[in-house]
Amino acid sequence: MIENQTPLTNQFDDEQFQGSEFDLKGILTACLRRKYGIIFLIISSLAFAWLYHQTESPEYHAVSILMINNTNTGNPLSTLLGTGGEGDDKAIKKDIELLQSMPITEVAVREMLKSSRRDSLEFFGKRKFQSNLNGFIKRLLPAKLPKEANQTTENLSVLSNTCIRQYAVKLSTLIRAQSVAETNILKVSVASPFPDEAVFLTNTLCRVYRDGDIQRNSAKYSQSNRFIDQMLRDQEKLVANADKALSEYMAEHEIYEVTGNVAQLLSKLTEIEAKYNDIQAEYHIEQNSLDFIEKKLTEADKDLSKSIAHNVQAKLGAILEEIRIRESEYVRLVSEKGADNVECKAKRQQLDVVKARYEQLSRSKIAGEIGYAGRSQKYSFDFISEKLQIERKLNLLNFSASEYTRLKKYYESQIKFLPKKQQEYAKLQREREVVGKTYLFLKEKLDESRILIGSEVGGVSIIGAAFSPFVPENASSSKNLIMGMVYGGLLAFLYVVIAEMLDDTIKDELFFKNYGFTILSIIPFIAQQDKKSFASTVDGEFLPLITDSLSSEFAESFRTLRTALNYCRVEGDVQTIIVSGTAVSEGKSNTCANLGIAFALHGKKTLIIDCDLRRASQHKIFNIPREQGLTDYLFSEYHKIDESFFKPTQSDNLFILTAGNKIPNPNEILGSNKMQELIKSLKGRFDRVLFDSPPLFLSDAAQLAHSVEGILLTAQLYYTDRTPLQEFASDSYLRSHILGITLIDPRKANRYGYGKYGYGKYGYGKL
Repeated sequence: MIENQTPLTNQFDDEQFQGSEFDLKGILTACLRRKYGIIFLIISSLAFAWLYHQTESPEYHAVSILMINNTNTGNPLSTLLGTGGEGDDKAIKKDIELLQSMPITEVAVREMLKSSRRDSLEFFGKRKFQSNLNGFIKRLLPAKLPKEANQTTENLSVLSNTCIRQYAVKLSTLIRAQSVAETNILKVSVASPFPDEAVFLTNTLCRVYRDGDIQRNSAKYSQSNRFIDQMLRDQEKLVANADKALSEYMAEHEIYEVTGNVAQLLSKLTEIEAKYNDIQAEYHIEQNSLDFIEKKLTEADKDLSKSIAHNVQAKLGAILEEIRIRESEYVRLVSEKGADNVECKAKRQQLDVVKARYEQLSRSKIAGEIGYAGRSQKYSFDFISEKLQIERKLNLLNFSASEYTRLKKYYESQIKFLPKKQQEYAKLQREREVVGKTYLFLKEKLDESRILIGSEVGGVSIIGAAFSPFVPENASSSKNLIMGMVYGGLLAFLYVVIAEMLDDTIKDELFFKNYGFTILSIIPFIAQQDKKSFASTVDGEFLPLITDSLSSEFAESFRTLRTALNYCRVEGDVQTIIVSGTAVSEGKSNTCANLGIAFALHGKKTLIIDCDLRRASQHKIFNIPREQGLTDYLFSEYHKIDESFFKPTQSDNLFILTAGNKIPNPNEILGSNKMQELIKSLKGRFDRVLFDSPPLFLSDAAQLAHSVEGILLTAQLYYTDRTPLQEFASDSYLRSHILGITLIDPRKANRYGYGKYGYGKYGYGKL
């Protein structure tokens, strides 16, 4: 043994060697140490998962298939976003949001309240689901459980708007809408603990959404139809008046036709003016639609649309200016060379290209601004989009009207050169043809609106009604048990980590090396198959003695310990040795007994003194009476101990001085002068004197430490705490007297272990 060795108390070093314990082998070892806790947590998690499965309400999802017709020209969102996949995705997301929005769910709730099934729906609390476990408990304890009402007393026929909105919120939480990748298909379902009710809820929701979509679109077309019809009636009157005026003028002035350049000029002017009137009629129709949409929007939506329109106009200012310039050039060229001129046609084609580019960019910018703003209600998203689209179209109609106005003025200026009589005739004939063409244009628009109203099916189609599902989605026992296993594993992992963090016990030999303690011998467990070789028992518990199997590894470890103690001091033999530890049931008593046997077998006359007066055990190990022991001598009037106090054992050269009768103050008697004199007298009578001492943290052991030549500490991996040994290492007096460590290593259990009654926490030393 090296004396005056400085202990390594540096915190960094301590953490460094502690970290070495957390390798793969250490993790597996830690799991084995905590195996009972791990098994308990996993079994508990599985039990909770099973109980949860038994009490869980099933969740049936009856799926209905909706097809969103984004290619519908009446759908303003598809017009804004284009026909590409990105636009389709945004439209589908809009429909998903709408399905779960309050306006739709509130209408669906009102429809369900009108149904004959309303008084048998779990959704309204009129039907109660009872789990298997609840039913089993009720059958076992029918008298102890209060009766539960299966139906609510709420009158569904007189629900307030607040209650309906509450049910609408509840319905929105039960809805699940999923889009099928790269299609315009939606899978819609409403959850319920009953499959038939899930079908009813899903089909009602989908029907309400489809009918609402049809109603929104048909309302716009109906309003446009009425407006066009009124314009057509007014135009009929204009046609009649124009015919009458022309006929009267022809009869009065006897003019029936115009020929030559006059006819050609009149034809061009008539065509241009008719086109101008068509543009004006279409402008009024679109303006009427815009007025209809603005009535549907809130002030916040109107402000948002104005902001978006301003931003789009600012970003497209350059291309609008280009359109104005090209239109001016085109009109000037037409006035000079005529519309049929090749150069004029080329200019017209260039103008159309610029307008097409403007339309595409404006549509893209509007969609981007709407997506960025994100402040509008999902329900009014379509209206805002269509309002912006109509405003863009009105803007283009204004440009077109301006273009035809200039052409019309040009041709009117040419007619002024005709004679007065022909001018008037040309004017009346032109008016009749213009109002006639405008009448035909309005009649076509009216027919189109009637066709749209008659064929309107909306942008939503139900292509697959919901049917009763066979199994619930959340009531899979295997799924719940797997989740229970997973959660149990996580809890077990946390348990092991936390337990290891809180566990201050020593886990490998490196700790002793870092604190300067010498390991004199490692005591192994005894193999299960070698139990029969050890016959010693104490109070029915199996305890090993090396004399039971002298050829075992267990016996060899004590011979190694004996040899190490013989050569631990260079100045000579150590005769008086305290065998102690840092905790109760650490194995120091059995270590002391087997070490005494080892010295005796080597021919050394050895005495074991049982100084653990609180938990004496040596008399049990060697099966001898406790009385006439140490306390009896120290309280007697003898000044010299008699040989009768030294009880022989089955091993030659080994004697035991038992603890004697129990006393109330063991620390005082062990520190008495008579005890000091006894220790001195025994040195001349025995070759080795071993003191089976209490743990060093007790004052009893501290009293003895001043009177002996060395201290042998017994430590046990995964049992002995670090803190006491760290304190011993920093105590200069104790540190100088500690001969070394006898280490009990449970890790050798696979080779040396002997099961229940070994050197474990509740085995070795529990006497």
